[in-house]
Amino acid sequence: MKRFKWRLQRVLDITAMREQALRAELWALARDIILVRQEIMARQAAVRALLEDLGRRSLAERLPEQAVVLAAAWVERLILKALHAREAELVAARQVKTQIYLRTRGTRRTLERLREEARLRYLREAARIEQAQFDEFAHMAHDRNERPHAVHE
Repeated sequence: MKRFKWRLQRVLDITAMREQALRAELWALARDIILVRQEIMARQAAVRALLEDLGRRSLAERLPEQAVVLAAAWVERLILKALHAREAELVAARQVKTQIYLRTRGTRRTLERLREEARLRYLREAARIEQAQFDEFAHMAHDRNERPHAVHE
């Protein structure tokens, strides 16, 4: 019996590799989103700590540093705005990649189902052919046993 060979196997293999690559890209995007969020939180915590420290000081100590802190806070606000924009870009990119990944995974699953159906058809056909051969051999053996033997004189 010849081996089962599915003509779309290469398509399935490429689709599975693409799905793996997309999954890796999704993990990388998730990691980048986490890093940006951590950076945002760290910067916000630093600003809060600085403002709390400044708020605890007396007015005489606070006034000279307040102008510097407010100027730095303005720059920090711009940095945080850029980080939030980067986070939004990454989230949007992740959503797009997720949609592509889901379509690719659906395609792979469909191809796997089609391959399994083709394999089962192949096995049924091979079993049918094998049974036909057994039946033919059985008929031939039966015919040999049924024929009258020539009597030797």
